[in-house]
Amino acid sequence: MLLGLMLVVSLLDFYRNGPQATRFREYGFIMITGALGGLIGFVNDLITSSISPEYFILGKGIEESPDLRIQAGLFGLQVGISAGVIGGAVCLFATGQKSGYPPAKFSRLLPLLWMPVAGAILCGVALPLGFSKFDPAQFSSQLDTLLDAKGISRFRQVWWTHIGLYAGMVVGLAAMILRAAKERKNGYTSPISE
Repeated sequence: MLLGLMLVVSLLDFYRNGPQATRFREYGFIMITGALGGLIGFVNDLITSSISPEYFILGKGIEESPDLRIQAGLFGLQVGISAGVIGGAVCLFATGQKSGYPPAKFSRLLPLLWMPVAGAILCGVALPLGFSKFDPAQFSSQLDTLLDAKGISRFRQVWWTHIGLYAGMVVGLAAMILRAAKERKNGYTSPISE
């Protein structure tokens, strides 16, 4: 339904503005960021569900079954698409703000997508390595009747991985927006409708 709405709005924009229409580029960018987020979410949850199936059973409400990993991966795909779409929309809003500088063009934004992707992956790996002993959500006391110490430790590790993914995406997205803003300010010749 969302894709259909995007298509209609893009066609209306093209009908009204002709070659200067930008909606199809904007929506295309958002679809790309959604796809990247979905891919990362799918792979992450496919991997982390093998580390702590209990995280997905107890924490996400996925039923225990032989295809738990696939179900977790599909759950990660959905959540990742949402995170990617939101991140892409925030990026477009921040880099297309009306100001004295031209908005960032898509041919510059696309190569910068490595920043939120790398941020998500790096923090998704680093946070559990550095912080999995910390238990700010009190999982040890909440899960002590359901899991043994090793199970709780794996649960926390996967939780920190997910926190790292989101934190890294936000940091990488902020770096991407700042980089695009710097290029806009320094006169990177970049009208949005290239």
